[in-house]
Amino acid sequence: MAAHNKPVSIEKKVFKRRGAWFGLYNSVMLGTETPFHLGTLRGMAAGAPAGRQLINIFATYNGEKVENTFEMYPSELTLRTVHGNVRFTFADTATIIAEGDPGMGLRFEKNMVKHETVHRRKNGAWEALFRLACSVIFKGLNGSSFDFNDGVTPWNLKELSSGKVYGQTRPGPDGRFTLVMEESAFGGVVRDTYPSYAEAKASMQADWDEFIELLPAFPEPFEQTREESEYLLWSYLMSPCDTVKNTSILMFSRDMASQWQMCQNAVALQEHTDLAVDLLLNPIGRISPLGQLPDMYDDARYESLMVKPPMHGWALLEIMKRNDLLGACSRDRLELLYSGMGRWADWFMTYRDEDSDGLPTLYHSDETGLDDCSLWIKHVEITSPDIAAYLTLLFEAVGRLGELLGKPETESAAWLRKSKELQQNLIDILWDGERFAALVPETGEKIYSDSVVNYMPVILGSRLPEEILDKLVADLSDTETFFSPWGIASEKKTSELFDPFGWGRGCVLPPVMMYIVTGLWDTEHRDFARKAAENYMKALSEKDFPFFIDSKTGEGRYFGCSWTHCAYAVLGRLISGR
Repeated sequence: MAAHNKPVSIEKKVFKRRGAWFGLYNSVMLGTETPFHLGTLRGMAAGAPAGRQLINIFATYNGEKVENTFEMYPSELTLRTVHGNVRFTFADTATIIAEGDPGMGLRFEKNMVKHETVHRRKNGAWEALFRLACSVIFKGLNGSSFDFNDGVTPWNLKELSSGKVYGQTRPGPDGRFTLVMEESAFGGVVRDTYPSYAEAKASMQADWDEFIELLPAFPEPFEQTREESEYLLWSYLMSPCDTVKNTSILMFSRDMASQWQMCQNAVALQEHTDLAVDLLLNPIGRISPLGQLPDMYDDARYESLMVKPPMHGWALLEIMKRNDLLGACSRDRLELLYSGMGRWADWFMTYRDEDSDGLPTLYHSDETGLDDCSLWIKHVEITSPDIAAYLTLLFEAVGRLGELLGKPETESAAWLRKSKELQQNLIDILWDGERFAALVPETGEKIYSDSVVNYMPVILGSRLPEEILDKLVADLSDTETFFSPWGIASEKKTSELFDPFGWGRGCVLPPVMMYIVTGLWDTEHRDFARKAAENYMKALSEKDFPFFIDSKTGEGRYFGCSWTHCAYAVLGRLISGR
């Protein structure tokens, strides 16, 4: 296996190993003046005062703070100074090891909030307890040492905390330090032995190499930024924990996971097929007794007052095109996926089709995934064409998975029949001969908007009648309305409601690009799909992967989002011929 050791820009990224719940952040990553620090991803939704930013870190020389620059590779982060360097790597998902050149050290500072403490542990170790977040063990290795507040255990009775704390590495006889930082959701344990820095770095490099080796190369110029883009996906992967039983992936470096975004990332990482299935299973692990999946969640809580688009079907069908599910995954896990997807599909038709017209209704604009979608300008309850298309794929995917698992023919056929019936209802009720409308369930009023939501049935690709697909593509490819040099707009550029940085009112968005391009790829409109994909990928790579791209100017905003890197991987795989 070749070593993949290209440098990674530290801007808008976190230095973290796949599966870790903590990592190293700097101010550039956050777009603030926040110092370089140790941060956690535990308890994010709970708003823990000590969560996220745990403790600030400064490079020192002979005990004094010094300025530094950053250099980052997938297996190592280096603080460079005029006096020497300090290096960090991960030994495993819970353990960071740092080392420094002669005279170099690290200083840690934090005003501890209520109930946060630092205290001594055995063998010269110290433990920091960060409220509602995690524990971190600090211990010097190789003859060096570490202490807080010059070895005095601090305590502030009024605040019930250790108050203002500072931690300092102490060099060993050779003038160097080695420090281990081990994170835990529970009280920490001081180990008798730890791996060396070189062993830890080799382990992290091997983990990265194994991850990147399976993913396909892209044609130029997109290959140039592929590995750096996929580093972000790798670093955003989170190990299972007590409350989240499957692997998850973050939206941003400090944000919750979302069930529909989990599906998109499963497609992006499909060559790691067992991992992709684990991502699909992640929200199913929190399915309600009635079959509803949560919207957003982390280890602390989940939000389920509304739903997000049911993308499991699209994701699974994309994965099944190129991968051997039975060869890569245990049958038990596929059975869980089959059951969960079926319950999720049935939930929509049982609890969101209260007018019994054979089409599900959405109760909030957020449920489109395009939160401020202009289709919702006057109404709250809307039967929109996007949700019917997504569910068509979900029913089909359950049927195809049933066939793969050897379910009774009548059972698989029933799912496939539901898929065809739903698609026909979509066409019969919402297609007016020229475009898709939406419906107000209470009145039967048909409504239109300039939103791309009305065009999302293109995700069905060749399943749609040719005349419908042609008309949808004719509008989407119109450079005056939807098409731009940077991709496809989420709202017509001519719309009075156009907002370049609204969530879904004009900017170019990752999920929109993925669904349209993958839907059109195996149709006679592949040339348009390719052009849209290449425009978008070029914009992402040139603009540092912004989440929002203004479809009129190309300006980008909101960086460090896994969605854009996910889209880059999904579209890059298509244009590379995979």
